[in-house]
Amino acid sequence: MESSEYLSFIPLLIYGLAIADLLSEWKRLFDKTQWYFPYLLTTIVLTELAIYNVFIYANLISELEGTSYLSYLKYILPPFLFLLMVSSFTPEKGDDTKEYFIRNMRIYLLLMAVFIASHFLFDFKEGRFVITLRTLMIVAVLLGAILRKVWMIYVLSLLWFILIFIRLNVIST
Repeated sequence: MESSEYLSFIPLLIYGLAIADLLSEWKRLFDKTQWYFPYLLTTIVLTELAIYNVFIYANLISELEGTSYLSYLKYILPPFLFLLMVSSFTPEKGDDTKEYFIRNMRIYLLLMAVFIASHFLFDFKEGRFVITLRTLMIVAVLLGAILRKVWMIYVLSLLWFILIFIRLNVIST
């Protein structure tokens, strides 16, 4: 095992913990007393974002070879922010889904904006168009956090859906 593969373990483990937390929350989607559509949308978005980020992390593994500890911390930042975001998003057992979702909306949307912004730390060989869209998404997520209106979840989910196709294109090139 090369040192880069060894060093990639911790960030991928952190993403794995976040994914496990998200997947454990899917059971709420089947409980009619806990069902809340904006929560469902956000759960789908976060699950896809987690899988996408694990996928693109493969592009960064080779960069870990010969890195300093300080530089290594940069690679841990996005998964750590994602884990914090998921932790603030997922309600505890017994919490009312809708109430928890609305109460914590500002926290997890702010963390989402910082998480998205953390991708500027890396060179994914993206064009100006993708970087502009990422910047606009950060602004939209921050606006959602500031306004704290449920309709912003629908707007953000629509933007996420559109951006999936752009991300798929970026990955395939």
